[in-house]
Amino acid sequence: MSRSRSGVTVNDESLTAFNDLKLKKSYKYIVFSLNDTKTEIVVSKTSNDQSYDDFLGDLPENDCRYAVYDFEYDTSDSGKRSKIVFFTWSPDTAPIRVC
Repeated sequence: MSRSRSGVTVNDESLTAFNDLKLKKSYKYIVFSLNDTKTEIVVSKTSNDQSYDDFLGDLPENDCRYAVYDFEYDTSDSGKRSKIVFFTWSPDTAPIRVC
């Protein structure tokens, strides 16, 4: 586990979940949060729900989160494609904006 300049580390479970989404397509999206001591990024939720609205519903109204979403789309020439999109969710109503 390596530390960033901020002192925050990434939990091994977070890396495993991301690799499962990226390589195995095990999840549609993952929501990450900081642990209680604000020293480690941990998995808050994983989901296979296909709806983007469900993903947005899993982002809290009053707290910061990180998330990855496997966005699928169709192209006119080569069919289905997907891109992994990274989100930093930091609503104005969050008490501490740590993202």
